[in-house]
This record gives sequence, C-alpha cells and structure tokens, in this order.
Amino acid sequence: MGPSMKMLKVSFLLAVGASLLLPASALIAQDDNEVIEEAKEQRELKRQEQLAAEAEIALLEAEDLEVVAALEAATSLVNLQEAKAQAAEQRLQAALDTKIQAQEDFLAIASEIEEIEQRALTYAVESYIGMSDRRTEAWFEAEDATIAAHKIALLDLISSNTNDVLDQLKLIQEERSYLLTKAAVAQEEADAIREELEQVRVELDAQKAVREEIKKELDVRRAHWDSVLATAVEEQKEITDFIAAEEERIARELEEARRRAELEARLGQITEAGWVLPSPGAITSWFGPRLHPILGYTRMHNGVDFNCWTGDPIRSATDGIVIMAQYYGGYGYTIIVQHANSLSTLYAHLSAFNSQVNDYVVAGQQIGQCGTTGLSTGPHLHFEVRQSGAPVTPLPYLP
Repeated sequence: MGPSMKMLKVSFLLAVGASLLLPASALIAQDDNEVIEEAKEQRELKRQEQLAAEAEIALLEAEDLEVVAALEAATSLVNLQEAKAQAAEQRLQAALDTKIQAQEDFLAIASEIEEIEQRALTYAVESYIGMSDRRTEAWFEAEDATIAAHKIALLDLISSNTNDVLDQLKLIQEERSYLLTKAAVAQEEADAIREELEQVRVELDAQKAVREEIKKELDVRRAHWDSVLATAVEEQKEITDFIAAEEERIARELEEARRRAELEARLGQITEAGWVLPSPGAITSWFGPRLHPILGYTRMHNGVDFNCWTGDPIRSATDGIVIMAQYYGGYGYTIIVQHANSLSTLYAHLSAFNSQVNDYVVAGQQIGQCGTTGLSTGPHLHFEVRQSGAPVTPLPYLP
C-alpha cells in the first residue's frame, strides 16, 4: 500500500466520529441483495434440473428392468441358437463320419466281392458242365466202393461250397447296396444340416445385433442423464459457494456497520473535556513542512514530536474512544482516539499498547508506551490532531 493510500486510510479513521453514519441496512448495497437473490433463483433452477435428472434416471432404471429382461431373453435365445448350432455341428459330423465309414467299408469289401464273384463263376462252370461226368468217373475209377463213395462225397462238398459262395456273394452285394444307400442318406442329411446350421447362424447374428443395439441405447441414455445430473450438482455447489461467500461478506459489512453505528452512538455521548500533554517530554519537531530525517526530502509534518524514552507512558490527550490500535506502516505501532467535535488524535511509533479498539479513555489515561517503531530515528512520540480527518496544528489544544 502506497503512502497516499495509507494517509487516506488514516484520514478516514480520524473522520469516522464526525461522519454521518448510515444505518446498517443502508450500508449494504441493494445490488448485493439482488445478486444473492438471483443466485438463489439460479440455484433453485439447478436444483430443479437435478430433480428432473434424478427422475429421468429413476425412470430409466425402471425401464432398465425391461431392457435387462429383453437382454436376458435375447441372451437366452442366443444361447439356445448356439446350442442348436452345436447340436447341428455334431449331427453333421456324425453324418459325415457315417458316410466316410460306409465308403471305407465299401472299399474294404470291393476286392472280396470280386474274389467271391470269380470263385462263384468257377464253381458254376464246373457244376453245370463237368460235375456229372466226374461223379461217373469217380465211381468207375475207384478201386472199391468205399473209395468211390468218398470221391462222390467230395464232389458233393464242392457243389455245396459253390452254393455257399453264391449265397455269400448275394449277402455281400446286398450289404454293398446298403452301404451305398447309407452313404447317400448321410450325404443328404449332411446337406440338410448344413442348411439348418446356416439358418441358425443367421438367427444368432441377428440376436447378437439386437442385444448390442439395446445395450448401446441403454449406455447412451444413462451417460446423458448421468452427465446432466453431475452438471446440475456441480453448478449447485458453485452457486452455493458463491452465495455463502457473498453472505459472509455481507455479514462482515453488517458487523462493521453495526460497529460503526455503535461508535457513532458512543461518540455522540462524548462531551468536551480538558486536554493534557500526551507525553511530558519536550517538543523536538513542530507541525509544518520539514526535511524528513530518514527520507531526505522536505514534506509536511502533520504533527509534533515529543521526546521520551522507550517504555514511558503515553496518555490520551482528552476523553474519547479508541478506534484503531495496530502496526501501521511508517507510523509503527499506532493508536487513534476519536473525540468530541469531530476531533481525533493520533499517537505513533509506540512500543506497546495499553488500550484496544472500542475502549473509552479519559484525559490523562495511559493508552500506550513510547517507542521507536516504523520510520523513526529514536524513541519519541509523534502526536497528531485532526479535524474531520484533516491534520491541524496540535498547539492550540495542548495546555
């Protein structure tokens, strides 16, 4: 804070008692109340937005139950389709295995069929062309009847084997036809299963698409309302913080206004009293322009300096109320007392206080102790008298 601002503040403090203080309610600008009311209205709007968002989310959550049920139904259908697909895959594989096995079995008996057919052909030729002659030859060429009977029995066995081979050939040929038919049926079943499987996969993809679409819509709606709710809550917090700060500021101003009103009332009760010297020491510097001993240039000296030692008592020059007691820049530790008739006195460069703000003091009462704080070359009291905040020479007031 620059010297001019400090002097303005001192002048203001010195002039407080002489000012016509406004009522506390008038000190708070009407605009402040309007700002707070507008902020409260904005907060209420945001609260309504929050309630609306919460209602939408509640409705959405209720709808979510239906969405979840739809998702569960879609998931169940997907699972069913997947199970059908797996079963179809298994049936397809079984049909293919059956076809392959039938083909392998057919190839395995192909050579056997060929061999049996050759044997059957040989037996058939022998049977229909030469079997009766061999039976006659066997009878006449045999050494006896026993050998002849044995040969004839052997020929009958060959004839019987031929019949067995033909029967076996017939069975194998029937089995071959069965295997070929089985392979064809398996192929047809495999083709049908492939078609069914393709349809299942199409339905499965459709159900997955439905499920993803439902989930996407759900996520978008929830994200939107979550964002709306979060924004409303955050803006309410910001507005609430603003209102709290404004109300705190206004409360401080009201308290200051109350304090000033109280001071005004007390100042009105101060009566003119006699004056005493604030310090018994000799005056070492007078009121008026002078060369500042520290700053090194000529400037107005707004008071008089009394010689004193650190710790010596400093007394109020007349009755009044302490309106400031604090460290104040170049003045060091400073006390200002407000008196009657818009007069104020200032006591600077103190080392300690013996009074505080709002204390009522009488002429000659100790209010502080001599010192050398602030811009000072040594222990002394800088004493000022001000009329409505403007410095005047103290000499006419001192005894």
